[in-house]
Amino acid sequence: MFKKRKVEEKTTTSVIGKETEFKGSIKDKGSIRIDGSFQGEIETEGSLIVGEDAVVQAKIKAKAVIIGGKVVGDISCEERVELFSSGSLEGKVMAYDLTIAEGAFFNGECRMTPEGKGHRFDQELPSETEEE
Repeated sequence: MFKKRKVEEKTTTSVIGKETEFKGSIKDKGSIRIDGSFQGEIETEGSLIVGEDAVVQAKIKAKAVIIGGKVVGDISCEERVELFSSGSLEGKVMAYDLTIAEGAFFNGECRMTPEGKGHRFDQELPSETEEE
């Protein structure tokens, strides 16, 4: 399992268990923990925690995303994305802070944003030539 760290929310309001497979959309005002399999869209005002054995294929909007398992999809965060050594992430990331532990896998693009200015994946990330 991954190291114990404090998360802003004191409770997890939604949990997808280890043996559970879910396809669809989730919207929550609290935090979400996924230990099973999820495919679809996730939007939460709290944190998303992806457990070590979890597999998530989704477009994600959250306050923070903590990844110990596998995530494929775009992530937009107000605060941070943390990728633990057991974690794997493929996709675009838009966040104030991105932390990748040694041994973790990341394949994609990252756009750093001013704090609290995430949630902007309604538009594509500009290419390097468009920025100039």
